[in-house]
Amino acid sequence: MKRASDAILRSDQAAYLDDLHRISAHSLAVLAGLEPVGARDPLFSRMEARAAEQNYPISDPEVACLLALLARICRPRLIVELGTNIGYGAIALARGAGEGARVVTIEARADLAEEARGFIAQAGLSKRIEVRQEKALVALEAITDPIDLIYVDCVKEEYPRYLEIAAPRLAPRGLVVADNVLWGGQVAGKPAEGEAGKVEALRAFNLALASRRDLLGIVLPLGDGVGLAVKI
Repeated sequence: MKRASDAILRSDQAAYLDDLHRISAHSLAVLAGLEPVGARDPLFSRMEARAAEQNYPISDPEVACLLALLARICRPRLIVELGTNIGYGAIALARGAGEGARVVTIEARADLAEEARGFIAQAGLSKRIEVRQEKALVALEAITDPIDLIYVDCVKEEYPRYLEIAAPRLAPRGLVVADNVLWGGQVAGKPAEGEAGKVEALRAFNLALASRRDLLGIVLPLGDGVGLAVKI
């Protein structure tokens, strides 16, 4: 989740894009065959309100749109998400990918995993999304099937290790998507107090994403920064 609307872009650009993204978010409802209310998905609106109430760091709506868009383009069979939270990203991915996809989403906290299952059931996606209550590194190591798309939104200090494990397991043209890779702009400057470990890990992750010979990767100034790479 981005910490300020203008953390990356100029204020006028950020405001323009925020307004535009609020309109484009209607597609998240359309993918589910629903009628958007006020250009928004009713379920996602409830989830966003819940996240704001509890200070849960779910994905920004524009990142959810990107997830659905990428899943729609690549038509994955297996999607892995690290960091379920309350299921916001998993639902966007499943809706975008369609009925042929299976989403395995990993959440360490039992209370969040249970809450995610509830929202996933409301979305009618319980048969297509599996919530595993486990530490991300342990769960990722156990996945042996080719991964068509992996979405990383989990422990920031572990991002480099997630990439090391996942990259060799990607299917041909498999995608890596990672949220919060600019960390409120701190990766480009001096970290705030207590944030050095996260910032150093994210810098290492971004460099690996851009420099690995088996990936074609970039960082997008969307939300709080999105890392995107494809297997080559």
